[in-house]
Amino acid sequence: MVADTHNHRIQIFDEKGTFLRAFGSNLKGKGRFSHPRGVVVDQQGNYVVADFDNHRIQIFNSQGQFVRRFGSKGEGNGQMNSPWGVGLFSDGRIIVAELGGHRLQIFGSEGNFVQIVGAGQVNNPDHLFVDSDDNILVADAHHNRIQVFHQNGDHIKTIGTGHLSNPIGICMDLEGRIIVSEDVHRISIF
Repeated sequence: MVADTHNHRIQIFDEKGTFLRAFGSNLKGKGRFSHPRGVVVDQQGNYVVADFDNHRIQIFNSQGQFVRRFGSKGEGNGQMNSPWGVGLFSDGRIIVAELGGHRLQIFGSEGNFVQIVGAGQVNNPDHLFVDSDDNILVADAHHNRIQVFHQNGDHIKTIGTGHLSNPIGICMDLEGRIIVSEDVHRISIF
């Protein structure tokens, strides 16, 4: 799956790279996007999409049909300012990195606000990743580091200080190594 940001859609491919389908278009109504960024698949096979310029999260079934949306533009609990990264905890909760809000928010699987994480600790959080222990790893772009938080919001550690330059993507391989893409055309592995 690919968030085709500038074409305002999500594209789905099989494991061989063959195009299967696309959904979404450029508008503000339900099922439409304005620069989608992060996308993950939940345990039921639904696509959870960070709809960046519409300041919300949208959820679609495995065939790309609209299921629900939550969030609106703002700074309050449950409101969003430019959501970029999205991840899932093992229990189905959703975590969102707000690039413009400089924080992370956790929501229940139905979209109900749960808590804020990282406010005052992250600056332009970009992509994020939830590991197998439900720890949150977030690319803290303007602080040039990776921040790791416990799912309860407690800060665990910082990675890459002095070694990263504008980290914009993050994932983990099967051996537990953290892989970070940087905006200087470089990949770092920790």
